[in-house]
Amino acid sequence: EKFCSISLSNLNVYACLVCGKYYQGRGLKSHAYTHSLEAGHHVFINLQTEKVYCLPDGYEINDPSLEDIRHVLNPRFAREQVKILDKNKQWSRALDGSNYLPGMVGLNNIKETDFVNVTIQSLMRITPLRNFFLIPENYQHSKSPLVHRFGELTRKIWHARNFKGQVSPHEFLQAVMKASEKKFQIGVQSDPVEFMSWLLNTLHAKLRSSKKKNRSIIYDCFQGELEVVKEIHRKHLVDDEQNGEAGSQVETTSDGMVTQTSRVPFLMLGLDLPPPPLFKDAMEKNIIPQ
Repeated sequence: EKFCSISLSNLNVYACLVCGKYYQGRGLKSHAYTHSLEAGHHVFINLQTEKVYCLPDGYEINDPSLEDIRHVLNPRFAREQVKILDKNKQWSRALDGSNYLPGMVGLNNIKETDFVNVTIQSLMRITPLRNFFLIPENYQHSKSPLVHRFGELTRKIWHARNFKGQVSPHEFLQAVMKASEKKFQIGVQSDPVEFMSWLLNTLHAKLRSSKKKNRSIIYDCFQGELEVVKEIHRKHLVDDEQNGEAGSQVETTSDGMVTQTSRVPFLMLGLDLPPPPLFKDAMEKNIIPQ
């Protein structure tokens, strides 16, 4: 997280580009200034403005060799890049010499956070959702840290100039812990379906522009409709209408039964598992897993 390692403040934080530690401020007697004198480390980058300074002298450094650090700190995508993202078949080379395909990167399992990782990996495969979060302007109106951390993580996963072939979801996990009031936290195993349901509903609530317009990228991608057909006796139908269960199509059949058709929206739909397959292989294991 972008906090000073001494004062734990998140205001005006600089990263030392020699040892990677975070310090607040660069003025006289500030933590970064003191560190530059004590450790002899002189190059610092502001994590917010991305400007690089030499301390203790305090002058700004403009050097093209620092661009890759800026790109990793805050990956950017142009709309044209996003459109052709799926056509990319080119592997990227990380700083440690390993090759990786943008979007197909591993996520660090910090401590029993695999239930988050598996959810993130599956959400990253949904093209409209991914494209929405790759452009920060799309969700500038939202003040939720969870939305912005999710967008940040999406950009890091799909970034072609990472230093490593894996990404750490640490900042996103901190936002999850805060937004869920520690219902989901690092070190405590949770159910991925429960987490995905919570995440989608929370992102939707934080992204919709107003309560009247109950729409967001989450609903556009995930909301489905289920057609429910009920067969009811005509006598019961009158009771249901009096109880307020109107608004659905009604058809009368010859035997006095009435079929009532309604549409029910859903975000997540539980389906029954198919029956276990009949055929087994020589090892007595199922060829087709249930």
